Amino acid sequence: MMHFNRFLILSALVFPGFSLLAETAHQGVVGGPFHGYQHDDSGQVQVQIGPIADFAVPAGLTARSLQNRIPSGDSSVLEASLILDDGTYTALDPSAVEWTFSKPHLTFENGQLLAEVMPNRTLIKVEASAEGFSTRFIVFILPGEEESNNGETSVLPEVLRNAVELEARGWKESEWFGVFYDANNGWLFHADHGWLHTTGGGTAAAWFWNEEQEWFWTGPEIYPHLFRNRDAAWLYFFKQALPSRIFYNQQTGEFERLAGR
Repeated sequence: MMHFNRFLILSALVFPGFSLLAETAHQGVVGGPFHGYQHDDSGQVQVQIGPIADFAVPAGLTARSLQNRIPSGDSSVLEASLILDDGTYTALDPSAVEWTFSKPHLTFENGQLLAEVMPNRTLIKVEASAEGFSTRFIVFILPGEEESNNGETSVLPEVLRNAVELEARGWKESEWFGVFYDANNGWLFHADHGWLHTTGGGTAAAWFWNEEQEWFWTGPEIYPHLFRNRDAAWLYFFKQALPSRIFYNQQTGEFERLAGR
């Protein structure tokens, strides 16, 4: 049996900064069996009792379709995992995840996305929810002729044309701007900033537009700083705060928090 009072006294001796009033919780791995919790006399220390007990706790959710461009009438396997705070992942059964779609042309069955036969390219937003977390991604349903068309020409601004092609068709990774989907029509879907409309620019920077910021300007030697045209403000994007989208407005000295994608 663990003697909590002795533990508290010893901790205070070894770690001078230890406070008897500090609340400590010891939690287990997601899915790890345990019998319950034990508290010390003060109620400040909580320890998980069971065969598995460590400090990894869920911190978010990741989900994706193995194909982001699904031919009409075809299907794609779904994957989802809980992100733990120690940097590891716990895979989830897709059937344990709630999948919702912005349009009814996708359905979920036996761990897969099923696409209807569509005459035109159709963009659908997919949201996955599990264990109190949610995440979103984009899927395109392609008409039959488009799947065999490999002659599309990118209209990306010059600052993004060195982006590396990823395994999923249409997805790319820029050394300075991160992961995005190139829709080949002046629009791209950015992993952090959502849908962006792009326009021409040189090798140093380019203009981008979205609903929240409207027009902003950035480039390889500038990002994560952005210049927002509507109020002539310089913003700093805190990538470390994701999935929250937080910007520091250098003009007002205030933080701006945008809604999730």
